[in-house]
Amino acid sequence: MSELVHIEVVESIAYVEIDNPPLNIVDDATLSAFIEAIDSLENTSSIRALVLSGAGKSFSAGASIEEHLPAAAPEMISKMATTLERLHTTPLVTVAMAQGLCLGGGAEIALGCDFVIGADNLRIGIPEITVGSYPPFAMLQLPSLIGIQAAKEMILSGRLMKADEAQSSGLIAIIVPQDELRSTAESLLAPILKNSPSVVSLALLHMRELNRLLVDPGYSKMGQLFLADLLDHPDYLEGLTAFLEKRSADWQPTRILNSGGNLDAI
Repeated sequence: MSELVHIEVVESIAYVEIDNPPLNIVDDATLSAFIEAIDSLENTSSIRALVLSGAGKSFSAGASIEEHLPAAAPEMISKMATTLERLHTTPLVTVAMAQGLCLGGGAEIALGCDFVIGADNLRIGIPEITVGSYPPFAMLQLPSLIGIQAAKEMILSGRLMKADEAQSSGLIAIIVPQDELRSTAESLLAPILKNSPSVVSLALLHMRELNRLLVDPGYSKMGQLFLADLLDHPDYLEGLTAFLEKRSADWQPTRILNSGGNLDAI
């Protein structure tokens, strides 16, 4: 297993830790290692739950900005879509333990889990809009979690939520001190894991399918739309470049008319 992802199995629970210091950026190598971990765990029938965490002070500050640049973006988007699809279809019960920063692609991965437990120091957000981008996968996830108007505000502003607001809005299930995240995950899973392994997996599969947007059009189509919309967009390139150069972005002063892809055509 890659050094970027650590696995510890205790009875029927697999603890998977992303370890890509300092902020656990979910770059191509990290996503590949995580997908490999899911493959391994799903093939072990005695494992019933996956508890995901980030090493150090933060869960994840998001996807790599460098890998958003046009040459690398198609592979990055494809790998993110695959990761989220695997979380959506895995027979394992999934729990994210999120502390510190949980941003962008990192937040999308956390929200792709069945349950999110937040530390009291959590700051969660989808700030892609601030670098001339948008979050194709959070656009699927957030409406069913927090409602369409709150999802629009969160995505279009890019602002971060503290733990208490994230809980009251429905993004996270529980808030605890950081040193209680693991014991809280165990307490959450205990009554679930007392039940039939096969029937729990079947019930979970069908409950996930109730959110039809995650299945149709699905993560892959939203990723394709993102690439069609943004790879050649001047504000996308300006936003990424400005971030990497640590300066304010110089946006186009007006909207570009008739821009944007068509989901039905993807």
